[in-house]
Formats: sequence, C-alpha cells, structure tokens
Amino acid sequence: MNCNKAKVLMSAAIDGELIRKEELELTRHLDDCPECQAYFQEAKNTKVIIKERIVRVKAPQNLVESIVRMTKITST
Repeated sequence: MNCNKAKVLMSAAIDGELIRKEELELTRHLDDCPECQAYFQEAKNTKVIIKERIVRVKAPQNLVESIVRMTKITST
C-alpha cells in the first residue's frame, strides 16, 4: 500500500468502517511509515476535538414532518 491509498482509508478507519482486509493493510502500512503514522494520529486527534465541540440540535417536529411529507411525495 502506498501513502495516498493509506490516507484515503484513514478516515474510514477512524470511523470503524473498514473491512478486516483493509484494516490489516492499513495497519501494516502504518507500522512501516512514520509519516502516515503522524498523519493518522493527527486525524484521530482532530476527530476527537470535533466530537467534543459539536453542538447537536434537535430539529423542530414541524420540520421533521415537512421533510417526511416531501419525501413521500417525491418518492412515488
């Protein structure tokens, strides 16, 4: 695996979305590539910071209902 492919897989790896084969390939690459190790650690740290600072807002019920109605209309 090259660094470009590893960087593509890193986001999915952080989110736990890799299949086992991809995970093993990425792990092998990271074991041998200090540059990608640093990049991967920085990406993980960034995700933690974002998760800590994100503010979740519940959508108003009338908005939810409106979207559901619109979806039903466009899907038929």
